[in-house]
Amino acid sequence: MRITTTKLFLSLGLAVSSASSFSTPSVNYQQAIIDARAGRFGAALPTLERLARAHPGRRAYLYDWIAVLSWADRHDEALCASRDLRLTKTVPDYVLAAIGKSALNAQQPVRAVQAYRLLVARQPRNVDAAQGLSLALSAAAVKAPSPAGAPELPQAAAAVVAPAVALATIQATSANDEAAAQERNASHIRAAQTLLDQDFTAARYRLIDVALAENEALTARVAASHPVVAERLRLDHIVALRLRGRFSQAVDEFKALEAQGRPLPAYVLTAAADALLALRQPEEARALYQRALATDPGSAGIQTGLVYAQLESENFPGVNQIVQQRLSDTQRSPQARLLEISALRWADRLKDADVKLLQLRAELPDDVGIWLAQADLLAQRGLPRAAARRYLAVLAAEPAHLNARVGLAEVTWAQGAIPEAAQLVAELRAEAPEHPAVQRLLSAWQRNKRVFFTSGVTRGLGQGPVDGNNDMTWASTLYSGQSEQGLRLLATHHLASAQWWWDKAHLYAGEASHERVGLGLEWTRRDLQITAELGSDWRNGEDHTWALGAGWQINDQWSMRARYESQTNDFPLKARVPGVESGSPWYLHGSKGALGVAYRWNESRRVAADFSSYQFNDGNQRQALAANWSERLYSGYGRTLDLQTAAYTSTNSRRDAVYFNPRRDLALSATLTGDWLLWRRYNRSFNHRLAVTVGNYRQQSGDATNDQTYGWNLFHGLHYEHEWKFGPDRSVRYGVGVRRFPYDGIHETSHYADLTFNWRF
Repeated sequence: MRITTTKLFLSLGLAVSSASSFSTPSVNYQQAIIDARAGRFGAALPTLERLARAHPGRRAYLYDWIAVLSWADRHDEALCASRDLRLTKTVPDYVLAAIGKSALNAQQPVRAVQAYRLLVARQPRNVDAAQGLSLALSAAAVKAPSPAGAPELPQAAAAVVAPAVALATIQATSANDEAAAQERNASHIRAAQTLLDQDFTAARYRLIDVALAENEALTARVAASHPVVAERLRLDHIVALRLRGRFSQAVDEFKALEAQGRPLPAYVLTAAADALLALRQPEEARALYQRALATDPGSAGIQTGLVYAQLESENFPGVNQIVQQRLSDTQRSPQARLLEISALRWADRLKDADVKLLQLRAELPDDVGIWLAQADLLAQRGLPRAAARRYLAVLAAEPAHLNARVGLAEVTWAQGAIPEAAQLVAELRAEAPEHPAVQRLLSAWQRNKRVFFTSGVTRGLGQGPVDGNNDMTWASTLYSGQSEQGLRLLATHHLASAQWWWDKAHLYAGEASHERVGLGLEWTRRDLQITAELGSDWRNGEDHTWALGAGWQINDQWSMRARYESQTNDFPLKARVPGVESGSPWYLHGSKGALGVAYRWNESRRVAADFSSYQFNDGNQRQALAANWSERLYSGYGRTLDLQTAAYTSTNSRRDAVYFNPRRDLALSATLTGDWLLWRRYNRSFNHRLAVTVGNYRQQSGDATNDQTYGWNLFHGLHYEHEWKFGPDRSVRYGVGVRRFPYDGIHETSHYADLTFNWRF
C-alpha cells in the first residue's frame, strides 16, 4: 500500500519554519528554501547541509535539511541526519512526517513507529499519519513475528490504533486519485506563494486565483465521497485565502473549522493569525501564533509573526522576550542580533540600537542586510543624507532591493528634493504597487497632496501692568496640498487681544487688539525652502505687509534660516491701547529681521542661536539674541525626558516706552519636559506631557545718567497638556499652564489654557 504523506504538509511546514528573513544569516538560505519548494533538491540540499553542520545549535537548519532529504527520497541520508535527534514535543510535525516516511522506506519500523505515534497523538484525524503508523506497526510485527510465525500487531498498540487505522486505510485506498488531485492543488498554491514573494504587480495574483478556483471545484466534488480529502482542501483553502488577501474570509473559514472541535495544524493556525494581523486584530493573532508555537516550537516563521503581533498590540516586554529567546536559540546569530536592533528601534531606544548596530557592522562589514538596517536607523534619527548614502550602497549591491528603494525615496523626500522623490515614487508605483512598503509610501505621498489646516489658540488670565488680563492669541494657517514641483499655497490669520489695569487703584485702562490675514507661496527644493507672503491688517492701521523667509539645510547637521517681515505680529500689544502714550503713534507696529543657525547631532541633541532686530514706529530699536541647547536625557518606549537650557538677551534704544522695554536684560533658564504615551492603537494615540521651567532674570533700565538695575530675580513656569491623534490626518492638543516672571523687579503671574487642532482633508 502506498504511503500518502503529502508534500503539501511537508512544504507548508517548511515554509513556516523558514519564512522570516530574521532567521536567515544569508540570502543563500532563502534561495535554498525557494529551490526546495520548487523541487530543485540538488540545489537546495548542499546549502542546508552546510548550514546544519556549521550551526549545530540551530535546529531550524537541521529540521529543513532532514525534511528536504526525505522529500528527495534520499531516505538513508535523512535517517542518518536525524540519528541523534530525539523525537520530543519540540520536533515540528513536518519533521516527524519526514522521519516516519524515510524510516518506513529504509525498513526501520521502530523509528517510524516513534515518529508516527507522536504525529497521530497531535493530529488524530490526519489520515496520512494514521496510515503511516499502521504500516509501521505492521512492519515492526513482521520483523519480530510471534512464536507461531504469523505476523500480528502488538496487542496494546493494535487496541489503541486498530479502528482508526482500518478506517484510514480504507479511505486512503479509495481516495488515492482525489488525494493526488489535492496534492496537485497544494503544489499550485505553493507555486502561487513563490510568485507572491517575487512579483508585486497586479499580475501577482494570477496563480493564486487559479489555485483558489481549482481548490473550490475539488472541494465541491469530493465533499460527500471523500471527507478526509475535503478537509485537507479546506485547510489549504484557508492558506490560499490568506495569500490572496481575502483576510476576513480566511478568518471566517478558520473559525468554522475550529467550531467543529477539530485540532488544526500549525500552518493553518499561522495563516489565520496572519489574516487577523492584516485585519488589525493583533491580540487575537497573538493567541493563534502562541497556539501554533505550542505545536511547532522550532518555527522561526511563527516566532516572527508573534513578534509583530506583540509589537502591534503594544506589548514590548513580549517582543523582548521573543528576541532574547531567539538570541539564545541561535547563539546570537547575526540575524537574531538584527532583530534585537529592530526591537530597540521600535521601542525608541535609538542610542542603544546604534551602538549594537555599529558592533555588528564591525564584525560583518560586507553584509548588505546590516547596511540596510543602518540606513533605516539613520533615517529614523533624522539624518536623511547619511541614510541616502547607505541606501545607495545597498542598491549598488542589489539594484532591485525594494525596501532600499522605498527608503531612498523617503529620505530624498525628507531632504526637500520633491521632484526627485516624485520620480522615485512614480517608478515604485509602476513596478511594485502591491508591495506593503510601497503602499505605505504611496499613502503618505498622496496624503501630502491634500489640504492641511492648523490652528492654535491661547487664552490667559494675568495680573499687573505687563501681562495684562483676559489676553488671547489665535493663529491659524491653511496649506494647499504640495505639488510635485514642491509648491504649495498658504493662507494665514492672526488675532491677538488683551486688557490692562496698570495704575495703583487697578482702574480699567483700556484694551487693544491686532488682527492680520495673509496669503503666501512656499517653494521647496533639495535643502532649500523659500516662503513669500503678502498680508493686510484688519484693525488699527489697516495697511499692507509683506514677508520673505528662507531655510537652508546645509547638511544633516548644519542649518540656517532667515526671515524679514515688514510688519511683525511679534510686538508689545499694550502700545496699541488708544491714548495710552502721549506723543506716540496711535498704533504700534514694527519690522523684524531674523537670522538663525542650528547644529543637530541627531534626535537627542541640538544647539541653536537666533539673532533678531526690530524697528518700531515709535523710534525704538530692539536687538535680541536667543540661544538654546536641547538634550534628550531618556528615551524608551512611549516615554521621553528632555532638557533644554536657554539664554536670552536684548537691548532697546528707547527708554520711556509705556510697554515693557528694558535697556538691557538677560534671562537664563532650564526646561525639563517629560512625555508619556498612555495609549496607542496603530495610528491613534493619547499621550500627555509636563514641562517645568526655572530660571533667573536680570534687568537694567533707565539710561546712562539714571541707571537702575533690578538684579537677578527667579522665574518659573509649569505647563501640562494632552495630545490625541485620531489617525494620520487629525490631532488635537490642549493644556493648561502658569507662569511667574519679574518685570521691573515685581513678579506677575499669568494662568493660561491653550488648544491646537490639526486637520488634513
